[in-house]
Amino acid sequence: MRKKAYSARLVISSTRLILVLFLGLPATLWAQRQQASWSDLRGLRAGQGIEVIESSMKHHSGEFIDVTDEILTFQEGGSDLSIKRVDIVRVSTSSAPRRGEHALIGLVVGGAIGAGIGAAAGSSGSKTGWFNFNTRGIGALIGVAIGAPSGALVGAVIPARTTVYRAAPGTYHPTTMSR
Repeated sequence: MRKKAYSARLVISSTRLILVLFLGLPATLWAQRQQASWSDLRGLRAGQGIEVIESSMKHHSGEFIDVTDEILTFQEGGSDLSIKRVDIVRVSTSSAPRRGEHALIGLVVGGAIGAGIGAAAGSSGSKTGWFNFNTRGIGALIGVAIGAPSGALVGAVIPARTTVYRAAPGTYHPTTMSR
């Protein structure tokens, strides 16, 4: 009877941990600053890789050159390109170090989810000869072995971009769009 109660508490504890991870991760991501100021572009260094999205949803990728109060200048495909501030919806930079962070988070979350699923799929114990065989522990280990690398892979392929500027909703001026 004690083993059953212990197993039930273990499953409940694992479920709570998984819920905290699932509910806590989106809250952490949401807590990041949603809007960025045009003046934040002044923190970019010349030659830094950027991605620019215009109000017409045209994407540009290139290297940052300069920014003024009204114009962003960057190099794309060997030529300089200047776009007016009112025509820009978003400017982001690639963040290579974030890929590692995403992979690590995926590793932990995937391992925890795999352990929970593996433990839940196993049985609490059965008597086989002289041994009391607990498949919950083995199931949890197999779950970690499958879930952790899978989570790391998913985390590594999540686009690693940092938004430097995002125009406030309703301020887009689609001057290049045709009606």
